[in-house]
Amino acid sequence: MFEILPNPSLETVLIAGRAVMLIGAFWVFALAFTRWRRADERDSQALREQFERAFTEMRSLHETVTVMSARIEAMSERVETDARRPQIAAVATAQARGYDLAMRMAKNGSSIEDLVANCGITRHEAELLTRLHAAKSQPEVAAWQARQQAGQSAPLQQVASAPQSTGRKRGSLLSVVG
Repeated sequence: MFEILPNPSLETVLIAGRAVMLIGAFWVFALAFTRWRRADERDSQALREQFERAFTEMRSLHETVTVMSARIEAMSERVETDARRPQIAAVATAQARGYDLAMRMAKNGSSIEDLVANCGITRHEAELLTRLHAAKSQPEVAAWQARQQAGQSAPLQQVASAPQSTGRKRGSLLSVVG
């Protein structure tokens, strides 16, 4: 068998060995290159998926921010319109509290000056509340009410008599109070 082949020279054996080593090196290089390429493709696919998740989340956040912005704007407009609207209910409630307090104070016998100072009502309102609610606790108020009742039951002739000489105009609030 070996007789047919000529005796190879050292140079031919070295060339053949170099060729086998070169082919082996190319094969190892090709194998390493394909593995590197597959790993790169897997990494880039994972990166694309991560970017897609990030973009989806960003779109969702953008929609949420848009909705919240619209809500905040609507709320600020509502606050502005509420601020422009007069606070009638609050003023009416505060006045009602002042009258309630004045009524209780009048029933307890407080003076007119106390009612004006503490309840935020006018002097005439304080006088009226005192006359209406303090008749039992203040004798001068009771006497005034008695005079009023006596004056109503008197005949009309007394009304037609000459005006009083108090210096006040007849029919004014001072003529009723005094």
